[in-house]
Parts: sequence; structure tokens; C-alpha cells
Amino acid sequence: MVYQGMSIVDPDTRSVLPGAYILIEEGRIAGLGQGGLPAGWHTAPLQNMSGLYAMAGLIDTHAHITLGPAELVVEGDQPKLNTPHRPDIINHNSAALLSAGVTTVRNPAGDGEANRLYAQAVAADPTFGPEARYAGEVIDRPAFPFDGLVTQPTPDLSVRDIVNQQAEAGAHFIKLYENLTEADLVEGIAAAREHALPTIAHLSDVSWIRAAQLGVNAFVHLMPTSPELLPEDVREDYISQLRPGGFKFFEWWELVDLEGPQITELIQVLATEDVHVEATLIAFEPAYWGDDAALLARASADTHPDMMANWESGFRFDMGWEPIDYERAKAAWPKVLRFLRMLHEAGVPLTIGTDLANPFVSPSGAMAREMVLHGEAGIPAWDVLRMATSDAADRIGVGERTGRLAIGKEADIVFLGRDPSLDLSAVSDVRAVLNNGVAVRSALDQGHQADR
Repeated sequence: MVYQGMSIVDPDTRSVLPGAYILIEEGRIAGLGQGGLPAGWHTAPLQNMSGLYAMAGLIDTHAHITLGPAELVVEGDQPKLNTPHRPDIINHNSAALLSAGVTTVRNPAGDGEANRLYAQAVAADPTFGPEARYAGEVIDRPAFPFDGLVTQPTPDLSVRDIVNQQAEAGAHFIKLYENLTEADLVEGIAAAREHALPTIAHLSDVSWIRAAQLGVNAFVHLMPTSPELLPEDVREDYISQLRPGGFKFFEWWELVDLEGPQITELIQVLATEDVHVEATLIAFEPAYWGDDAALLARASADTHPDMMANWESGFRFDMGWEPIDYERAKAAWPKVLRFLRMLHEAGVPLTIGTDLANPFVSPSGAMAREMVLHGEAGIPAWDVLRMATSDAADRIGVGERTGRLAIGKEADIVFLGRDPSLDLSAVSDVRAVLNNGVAVRSALDQGHQADR
């Protein structure tokens, strides 16, 4: 198949090439250029894409594509959370992501077997969903169990044991979580390196500085809420007055000094150690604006109804917030955006992740919104587009075969109605998608079968 007449958007070269063509053979890009088609190509079926803009398929580096609703259950006196992996929700999410031009994801945690089976389904049928690089369950020491998401070390199951099990099961990386001790991190990082697996971390107690020095490869969520990163004169008050739950998502930001020595050192360490960060701003925007019913309702357009009902019934990051808390959070938001811009300007590697499956993060709308928020932080559009394509591909280990429109690469392509280099919101104007060269209509309309 030859696709012709569109403009190719290339974030790596910061160029838009009008009147372009792309030849697809056996799921890969066999040729591309501008102007008239080379001799012999006219025998291939032609698809006119005039007026559209083609770019590499988007890569969401934080999409829990196999997680279902979070459920609280009580067994005896022991409460625990559970998140089932439901085929109908997995099918819905994978279809919605493809329809939004997301052709690859990093699934940063979930039931390892469910993640493996999902990867098999996509390998068998590219129209089923985005390719997924995945982890097993997060490794953590939570206050109570979280089945389907967390594996907790015990006297009979060390952090090293968990890493070994996940590596043997085919995980592409290891996820380390916020309640682990420094000793746990050392053990997990060392074990992951023995399997040549990168580590990503969601941390708050151990500071990002220390974790980066220990060898963590990436941090998820722009919430480095360790007290050690606050000015010394406010740490004790912050710790003593910290409320449980999501209040730290703005209380920490109120106190941090972005020009202080702690943040200056953090940025320097991240850049020097080449540790990449994904902000997942879209996961926190619904908390900061949790009093805005219209903002929350926008997720209902493409979210599985059972996930939406789960969030509306109480699983959300702003539980317990009062009007004054929302006011304080919104006042702190510009500081969050400024810190993101500071990371970018210092050369800290960034990718685009959404935290799909968490409250009010919709499967087809979140990626474009996350990119727009990066633009609102003051990051140039070309850089944001690269974060969502080639930079992400390189960071998650698939850059040799996708993330760019180039000869020999997999034909993962999204066709947009407008030029995203001029307006990042154009990323939401998806007209067609190719995944491994296979044309994907709106998969939500195709109706995946629940038993796939």
C-alpha cells in the first residue's frame, strides 16, 4: 500500500514535508519521500491522504492497560484492595488507545500473566491494541495488600526473589514503589541489573536524588514529595502536619523552593545520571480540579462505564479535600509546571505518560491532553512531539524498530487533520491509524469481542 499526498511531521528534524508518500510492505516502511512516486510504485494500491499530517504513532509510557476498577474488600479484620484484570475493560482500553493514535505503551505495573497475555494478543493481531512493554506487579511494602497490583516482600520472599520471578516471567522492566526502604531499592536495582532490566520508581520517602544515585533508571509522576527535598527549616513542620492521602500532592509543592539547593542538586543529578522522568500531569489535574464537575465528566466520553463508576463512587486522589484544599492546589499548579520546564531546560530526559486506569484518566483523550499540558508548561511543541515518539521509543527499548517514520521501521503511523507542530491540540484530531502497517479504524466501533 502507498499512502500519498499528506505532509510528514518529523519531530527529530523539526520539519514538515508536504506532498509526501509512504510505501508499506509487510508491516514496515519500505520507502518514503516527496513529490512523484518512484517508478514501479504505481502498481501498489494507492491511498490518497491529501490534507492530512502523518507522524510516528504515539507512545504512552505510563498506561496500566490491563487494570480494572479498584475494589476495597475486608477479610476478617484485614482490609485490602483488589484490581481485577477484566477482558472487557482491557479490550475497551486497547481499542480506545489505538483510535487515539497510541500504537505503543509502557505498562508500568499489573498482573504479570495478564500483561503477558495482552502482549501475545497484540502480536497475533495488531488491530487488537498498542504494543506493550510491561512490568509485573509493583514491588512495595504497603499498609495493606493490593491484589493484582502489588507484590510485597516477606521473610520468605525477598525483593531479589520477586525481581527474579518477574524476569523469568518475561517482564521488560521492574517497578519499585514508594514504601520501599533504601536497602530494598539497592537490592531491587542490583537484581534487575543481573537480568539487564531497567528499573522505574514511584517514590516519596527515599528522595529522588538518592534513588538516582543508587541507579534507578526512571521516575514516574512529577511528585518527588520526599521531605529531604524541602528546605531544612520547613521539613519538620511538613512531616508533623502531613495528612494521609493525596494532600501531599499540593502541600509539598507549597513548601518546595525551586531555586533552592535541594532542587538544584536534584536536577543536576537527574541530568548527569541520564534518569528520565514522566510527569503524568493528566493524572493529577483531576485532583487539583476535583471540584470541577465538567472537567471530571470529560473522561466519561471514552472511559469504560465501570471504571467511571469506580472513580465517581470514591476511588480518587482528592478524597477528603475541602474547598480550601482545591484553592491551595490550584495556586500550586503553576509551580508544578515551572518545575517540569526546569527539568526540560536542564536536559533531563522526559517522556509522555498518562497513568491510564487511574481516576478520570480517559484512554483516548489523556495522551493529547498530557501533551498540551507540557506545552502549557512552556516546552516547545517540537520537543513535546519528540517526547511522545522517538524519545519514548528509545527510552523503553524499541527505538530500533519504531518511534520514527523511516525506512525499515514498523509502520506505526497516525494521520492527523491538523499540524501538531503548530498546535499540540491537533494530536486529538486523529483521522486514521496504522499499527504495524495494518489500518485501524476506530476500534471502539469495531467492537472487540469480550473473550479475546
